[in-house]
Amino acid sequence: MVEQGQLQEISGSLERGEIDGTRYLEQFTRLLAAQIGCTRATVRVFIDTHGGRALRSIAMYDAIQDRMVATEDLLRADSGAYFDRLLHDGCVVVSDTRTDPIVAPFRTIYLEPNGIRSVMDMCFAVNGELFGTFSCEQLNQPVEWTQRQVQTLRKLASRASLTLMHVVNVNVDTAPGALWETSTPNRLATMPIPLDPLPTRSTRST
Repeated sequence: MVEQGQLQEISGSLERGEIDGTRYLEQFTRLLAAQIGCTRATVRVFIDTHGGRALRSIAMYDAIQDRMVATEDLLRADSGAYFDRLLHDGCVVVSDTRTDPIVAPFRTIYLEPNGIRSVMDMCFAVNGELFGTFSCEQLNQPVEWTQRQVQTLRKLASRASLTLMHVVNVNVDTAPGALWETSTPNRLATMPIPLDPLPTRSTRST
C-alpha cells in the first residue's frame, strides 16, 4: 500500500543515518495526518506521575498550520473507560468528543480548550509492553471515522512501533545524564522535538 511504502522510506532514511530521531517523528506525524486525513497527528508515550499514568506528547504535527506544534500532556490517562478500551480493543475511536463519555476525563482540560471534536487513538507496544498511542484529531467539526481510516492507522502504528526503539538509539543526547530516565518510555518522553519556526513578516526598509 502507498502509506506502507512511504513509511518504509522514512524508516530506511533513519536506519541509514540520513535523518535523526526527531526528524523521523516529524516525517511520521506528517505522513500520518496526510494518510488519515486528520487535522493533527500525535505520538504520545505513557509515563508515570504522582497523579497516576499520563500520556506525554513527544511529537505533534498540525496540518492547518503545516508545522510541528507543542501540546500539553494528557493527565489521568489510566482513568476509567478510556484506558480500559485501549487495553481491550487497542484503540479508542470517538466521532464526537462533546457527547462520548469515554473521553470525559480529557474534555474540560484538553479537548474543549483546543477545539478537538473527534479523536482516534491507537495504542502500540514495544517488546510486548504497552508503550503509548498514535493519535489523530479533528478540530472544529466532528468526523465519522471510517473503517479504512482505522485500519490504516493500525497498520502504520504496527510498522512504526518497531522503529521507536531505534529512534531512541540514534537520538543525540546532549542533555545531562540526570535528565534521562532509565526506562525507554521516559527516555522517549524527554527527547527534544524541534518545532518549525513561526513565519515572520517581512519588513520594508524606509
